[in-house]
Amino acid sequence: MSRCPGPLKQTLPCTVTGCRALTEEIFSLACTWQGPPPRAGQFFLLKPQRSSVFLGRPLSVAHYTPPSDQSGLGQLTFSLAARGEGTWELAGLKSGDLLELTGPLGRSWSAVAPEPLEGPVALVGGGIGVVPCVALAAELPPGTFDFYGGFKSRPFGLETLPPKACIIATEDGSQGRRGRILDFLEPARYCRVYACGPEPLLKALAQRCAAQKVPCFISMERPMACGVGACLGCTVQTTGGNRRCCVDGPVFRAEEVLFYA
Repeated sequence: MSRCPGPLKQTLPCTVTGCRALTEEIFSLACTWQGPPPRAGQFFLLKPQRSSVFLGRPLSVAHYTPPSDQSGLGQLTFSLAARGEGTWELAGLKSGDLLELTGPLGRSWSAVAPEPLEGPVALVGGGIGVVPCVALAAELPPGTFDFYGGFKSRPFGLETLPPKACIIATEDGSQGRRGRILDFLEPARYCRVYACGPEPLLKALAQRCAAQKVPCFISMERPMACGVGACLGCTVQTTGGNRRCCVDGPVFRAEEVLFYA
């Protein structure tokens, strides 16, 4: 099992530059970053410097702004779902608070799918899974993708996307189209599909793409502890055996993943 190529991870103290609520449980958290620049699809382990939890929480990068002056300070933005003690601590941070960040970790979209694009692509995000897909959209040339975002109710985190390329579905019909996002996606229209979200969504999408012979790349969600492949707590079962989501992923080719959801 190979480890993530590219720059070595670092654990650095960072300063929160803002934290705001996007919905009742989804928050946008921004902080300084002076380490290696991340690529879309990678993640960090985040922990407040003063924390009641032992381990950092894994969060995908939503946006990275490189340094603009001699300070060398860039900015990272994350979107998080506050559902447990560790994530609620992060959601409660304020500007000036200190964080410990470890990263960038994992394999990026471009590391798993390095081949040049031969046509338009579809980016498919479900719930908090829109985050790594939005980050990927920032790396793609304008006009080369359509973004499909599925939510239970109010959408979030899509401010940087061009409206004409954005298809939104909500289960309650409050915004966009009523239904589930896969009801409105036809993979055969695209040369490639990228997706992140709940495992049942990824399983259904992988099956549809396989039937239509469209390459599909997915970012898997797993509970993570160490983030560096040592604890084996984030195993993903694949056709090539067990893989560690934190270092062999989180991005995988969909046809390699064995789904049991």
